Formats: sequence, C-alpha cells, structure tokens
Amino acid sequence: LVLDVARCESRRGDRSIELTTREFDLLACLVRNVERVLTKDQILAHVWGYDSEARPNVVELYIHYLRQKIDRGFGHQLIRTVRGVGYAIKP
Repeated sequence: LVLDVARCESRRGDRSIELTTREFDLLACLVRNVERVLTKDQILAHVWGYDSEARPNVVELYIHYLRQKIDRGFGHQLIRTVRGVGYAIKP
C-alpha cells in the first residue's frame, strides 16, 4: 500500500485506488498509526474533528468502504478489526 499525501493518491500493488476525501483521510490516519489499534472515538476525532456530531457507526461504514477498495482482490487483508477496541492497518 502506497499513500501519497501530497498528491492525495493511493495505490496497492500496481493498482491505483480512487478514494473520496473522507476515505483518504481515514486511510491516512490508519497509515500514520500503522500496527497501532485506534478506537472509533480516536478515528472520529482525527478524521471528522473533535466538534463533529458524527457517530461511531460512521467509522464502521467508512472502514467497510475502505475494505472494499483496499483489500478486495488481494489475498492479504490490511485493515484489521480488533474486537471491542477498534481498527488497525497490519502489514
């Protein structure tokens, strides 16, 4: 997985991945914290902002969107759920 923050581009292998701004921000948050488990509240604060009224289930929804774009078609799944805690990118 390659994330070019300056150009807002992402790739996995030789495949370019088109992401919405929010999806890109979420992926960047996970990549900056690779192998560290982030809670939904931490993700909400970093991606949606501390003053956002977004609910934790919006994180679940966007994680689903990312999995469809980042992990589908690859044998190794990068986005991991740590039950009862949150989410992480695990290479």
